[in-house]
Formats: sequence, structure tokens, C-alpha cells
Amino acid sequence: MTASLYEKNNRWHVMLSWYMGGKRKQKSVKTGVPIKDNKAKRKAEMEQIKILNEWTNKIIEDVDEELFCEYMKRWLGNIRISIAETTYHSYKNTIDKIIYPYFKEKGIKLHELSKQHIQDFYDWRRAEGGVSGSTIRRHHANIRKALQDAVKDEIIKSNPADKVNLPKKEKFTGAFYTPDELKTLLLAVKGTRLETPVMLAAWFGLRRGEVAGVRWESIDFDSMTLRIDGVVTNIRDGPPSEKEVYRPSAKTEESIRTFPMPIEAADYLRRLKQTQEDNKKLSGNSYSDKWAGFVCIDEMGNLIHLDYISNMFAKTLKRLKLRTIRFHDLRHTNITLLLESGASMKDVQAWAGHKTISTTMDIYAHVQAKSKQRLADLMSGIIGNC
Repeated sequence: MTASLYEKNNRWHVMLSWYMGGKRKQKSVKTGVPIKDNKAKRKAEMEQIKILNEWTNKIIEDVDEELFCEYMKRWLGNIRISIAETTYHSYKNTIDKIIYPYFKEKGIKLHELSKQHIQDFYDWRRAEGGVSGSTIRRHHANIRKALQDAVKDEIIKSNPADKVNLPKKEKFTGAFYTPDELKTLLLAVKGTRLETPVMLAAWFGLRRGEVAGVRWESIDFDSMTLRIDGVVTNIRDGPPSEKEVYRPSAKTEESIRTFPMPIEAADYLRRLKQTQEDNKKLSGNSYSDKWAGFVCIDEMGNLIHLDYISNMFAKTLKRLKLRTIRFHDLRHTNITLLLESGASMKDVQAWAGHKTISTTMDIYAHVQAKSKQRLADLMSGIIGNC
């Protein structure tokens, strides 16, 4: 069962939706909360949870008839208010496009779901979808959590997902450019819409969402610092102008960080700020204010969309016949070059915004191997002639 708020007669109502016997049913329930402001909506959201819980118990009287795929949708609706919107849409995409269709075709009921059913699904994804072990583990995290909540609500007695054999998580190694390759790329994107995103990623090792989320108010030209305290992210299907939102706080506390700006970066950003101000004056009412204050905008004030950054980056490398890497690999390039230049893992952890130093060490183990080889060569030089 899912519950969504809607407006009617200046009051908030809840529309309940569920499936029973393969048929979709709906019911509207009053919250009694008038439409006033955000505080009123928050109260309505609390009523939404209460109503959902009450009607779930009323309507799902015979759980033996509920399909597992329908339960997954109902579970997602139940937890929506307690998770980040981006997380919700990520879960929804996986359930709607992958989990639901597979189990719907199988017709497996929730109370019949076994370890083997789940194992077969994972094996099918590996064989037919060609997905990685890490992707299977993400599927598993969703399914296991949903079934754990079913156990907690006494809908099923035990969690069959606990008994499944999972593939190993592949160790990730990011690609990176050499200094010469990076300089070639930076020269090639000058004067294009990719210039600013590439410059920010190369200078500071930023993620794509962090690049798009940089705002002028987070840049202090007096203290020569740039602060990362938010990201632009995709939250749903649709055109870029509708699916991208700015989240004013980064995913983890470690992601919120401040960088010292090199003189070259500060000079570049000063010129860019002046150019944007000139563009706004020249364009008049045609200039968009939706993303006012953001650094990565085009000549008409529109955000340089996340998909555009990734797609145009790939096309640019192909056109220039440069070695193929992802836009995210500019981040790996930045961090790898810092480490190879003598920066410590602890310093790089803070620079990259990793939650733990083990994350940094796992991702950049290839740099550690080079460092160890240099130490071995150093010792060889010291004692080799003895």
C-alpha cells in the first residue's frame, strides 16, 4: 500500500493505493489539516504515516494473497518519508524497472518467497543483465531491508534473504590521466560549456554533483577558499530542468569541506563571475534566474545539466582521440596526482571527503603500491652494494 498527499477544499487529504487479488484499489482519507504553510504540511505528513499504518492493518487482512512484488511497492511507500528523496527515487527505479517485473511474472506471493526464489533472481540478473556483484549487493540491500520490516511487522516469520549467497564485491579501481593528458584536456575544453565543470573537477577532485552544486556564496575571494556544502542531483525521470534539484547539505559530514584556492583558480573564477554578470545584463528578461548564484551555468543562466556534463565529456574525449575515462575519473586523477606528489593518505581523505581512511586506501591502493616500490628501490640503492 502507498499513500500520497493531495489538496482538496483547502485541506490535505491522503490517497491510499494498493493491490488486492491483482487489482488496484484506492481510497481517499481526510487528514483534517488545513493547507497553510510548511509546518501544516509537515503535520499532514505525520497524519499520512498514521493513516497508512491504520489502513494497512485494516486492508491487508489476508497477507497470504499479497504478491511479493506488490509488497515491495507498499514497503517503499511506507518508508518514503523516512529516507532522502534521492534515495527514494533510487529505490523506486530499481523496484519498478527490475524487481517488480521479474517477480510479477513469477507470481510469487510474499509468504511463499524462499531463499531459492531470491537466489534465482540474482543469478538471472548476473546471467541476463550482466550486472556486477556490487549491483547484486545493492539489490539485496533493498530486498533484505523490506523483508526485515515484514518480519518486524509479523507478516512473515523469518527473512529468506538472510540465507542467500552473495557474490563478492568487486574492488573498484578508478582510471586517471597523466599530467600531460590532463593538460591536453584542459586546453581542449577552453571556451566550451565543459570548461568550468572540468576545471573544478581537475583542481579540487570534486564529484559531478558537487561540481554542479558550487555556488558563488561558497567562494571567498578574500580568504581564497572554496566550500563544498551541497550537491545537485537527479531525483526522478523527465527532462533535466525538472529532475535536477540542489540539496543544500552534502551526503555525509565528511563531504562538507573547504578547499584553499590556488591563485590561478581564483583568477579564473573571478573572470567567470564577471562574464556571468555581463551575460545577465545583455540578456535582460531572457536570462534565467532559476539557478541564480550557481557557478556552473551557461550564457543564459541555465544549469549545465549533469547528463550533459557526462555525455559531452565522453564525446569530447572521442573527438580529441584521448584515452577514454569517465568525468568522475577527473576526481581520481586529482587525488592520484596528489598522492604521487607526496600527499599523505590522511590528508587526501579529508581533501576527497571520504568517511574513513580505509575508503581512501582501498580506492588508491595502486598509488600505495607505487610508493612501496619507490621505498624498495631506495633501500636497494642504500644496501645494494653491500
